[in-house]
Amino acid sequence: MAYKSKINRGEVIDEDEQRKTIRLGTLARVYQGADRILTGDPLVVNIVDSGPAPAWSDGASITLNAEHITTMDLETLTQVNGLNYHELCHHLYTPRKGTPLVQKITDKDLFQAFNILEDQRIETLLVARYPSIIPFLEATVLRFLAETPQEAMSNYVVVRGRRYLPLEVRQGFRDIFYRPDLIPDIVRIVDEYRLLAFPRDYDRAYELIVEFHELVAKHFDKPIKGGPSQCGHRTPIAKGRPEPGKAQEQDAKRAAGQGVAEPEFIPSKLDGLEKQALDEAVKDMNTMQGNNTETKEEKGSGDTPSDIDLPDISMEESLLKRERNVYSAPAIGKGHDPSKGGIPDDLQITLSNALNAVYDRKDVITDVKRKQKIIVGKTDKHDESGTYGKFDLTTVPSAALVTYRKFANELQKLRDEAEPFWQKEMPSGRLNVGRVMRNCEVDVAFDRWTEQDDSADVEAVICIDRSGSMSSGRNDELASIACWTIKRAFEHVNAPVTVYAFDDKTEVAYEKNEKAEKTRFKFIAGNGGTEPYESLVLAEKLLMTSQRSNKMLFVITDGMFNVERNDEVIKRIAKRGVLTSMVLIMSDRDFKNAVKRNEEAKAAGHGTAWELRHGAEIFGNIRTGADLVNFARSVVVGSIQKKSRR
Repeated sequence: MAYKSKINRGEVIDEDEQRKTIRLGTLARVYQGADRILTGDPLVVNIVDSGPAPAWSDGASITLNAEHITTMDLETLTQVNGLNYHELCHHLYTPRKGTPLVQKITDKDLFQAFNILEDQRIETLLVARYPSIIPFLEATVLRFLAETPQEAMSNYVVVRGRRYLPLEVRQGFRDIFYRPDLIPDIVRIVDEYRLLAFPRDYDRAYELIVEFHELVAKHFDKPIKGGPSQCGHRTPIAKGRPEPGKAQEQDAKRAAGQGVAEPEFIPSKLDGLEKQALDEAVKDMNTMQGNNTETKEEKGSGDTPSDIDLPDISMEESLLKRERNVYSAPAIGKGHDPSKGGIPDDLQITLSNALNAVYDRKDVITDVKRKQKIIVGKTDKHDESGTYGKFDLTTVPSAALVTYRKFANELQKLRDEAEPFWQKEMPSGRLNVGRVMRNCEVDVAFDRWTEQDDSADVEAVICIDRSGSMSSGRNDELASIACWTIKRAFEHVNAPVTVYAFDDKTEVAYEKNEKAEKTRFKFIAGNGGTEPYESLVLAEKLLMTSQRSNKMLFVITDGMFNVERNDEVIKRIAKRGVLTSMVLIMSDRDFKNAVKRNEEAKAAGHGTAWELRHGAEIFGNIRTGADLVNFARSVVVGSIQKKSRR
């Protein structure tokens, strides 16, 4: 990790240059830490003064070009985020030098076609795994499109497979694509290639690359850049290893229904005016032919020699050509008429609106502000995953200690289910000599070692509500005790548990490897607003990078938060193999009233304005230790059932 400057040793530099060097070095450290969390690999991030592209990678490191990091504002850091995520895509999915596919591509000089297709495939797969990165990739591509108007007429080949882009953007570049006759083939090739998984689909990938190369080589006057990272001429990645085949196949399955599909493209050879002129000309000709009684013999052969080659043109095309010549108005001299190439005004407005929509997103603003604080040195090391909060330690009630032990016993059942053991008196396996000596039947003479499964290989994240409404009725105290109980119980089976506390912002209450104290809990007092989105996104990133096979998310809340985008994240996390649980801390009266309001809202056609489950798979209202123990049983059963469905 470094910022590699061209400044010579001993050369005096001014304060601005020193500040820039320090900030770029910090920026590299921030991205290096985030990339290592996402990939689990010891990636290195470098920043250099200049280079052939905005960013590139070699499989073991990612390099960012300082020429494209002129400021640390919202737009620039959003762009850098997108470039970094694109290089992560290459790190995780692109086949390396020496693989059969890359070897054939290199031998046949197919690298431009390969990179154009591969960029769209790898982004498709990573977006399927981490949907929260979509706005950053989106902004990076939109900015590239807006800043390269000279490429506008050919850029459809780099946007077709990026289904996370707004539909109107993709369709806009399709409408101005200068070879509409190629669109059906481009659509077919790109749509299939973007969902391939390697190494399973190496052979099919090569066939599509060859076919795409024929389109590019024959019909494009000059090489195209290939997208925002300008990967059109990227050399083969030689270091590191991509994701294994099964992981790529799972991501490809997730991506199958991604984004909004473009309407089917129907090629049209003639526009409306041309078609109208042709129809009228054909009608006139038919009328003339109907009134003309002259026979071919009467016409004679004329002066045209029989051996002259006439142009191969249909009657309709000939008539249309005549109509254009006859009815076209003569040019009126009016001086110079400026050329109007590039991006049409309406598409430029569409790009601008889409970019502004990204910059206005709360999750984007929050992410960038966090990085800005780190880069200018006004925050601590925890800020990239949420600021580390300060919470009072309070003595655990004796009743909660009993509840913890019962909760831990329920989780122990999950471990017991997974523990290997000798299954005795089996018809095959290892011969039990002692049993045979006692003249047992042959079908019970063997013992078999059962490996069981990895159900107890667990990691969990708890998101706990610390909004103002939690302070009523001691709900924040009950929630804090429930959080401590769940964390301690999971630690009993050696499962790491991270705790995020949220109001309008997210704070870390317990880090991943931080142990809860045996007799004291952190009192997470209610005081602020209610916005769990950031904590849910952080939880998603953490759980998706976990190497544990059994992952769980707990949300401890009084249930009153926005259902739109938060429910979407919870449901998405569940679809990705994480058991999701909603732990409600409410009085029975409040619970009944909330359920009633929810039913009334649904009946009035207002959707699920008071929905309490929020899309979670396990759901319970907790007031007592007994409630929490019953909830633990539901978690164990739900975990076993979810494991069996995978």
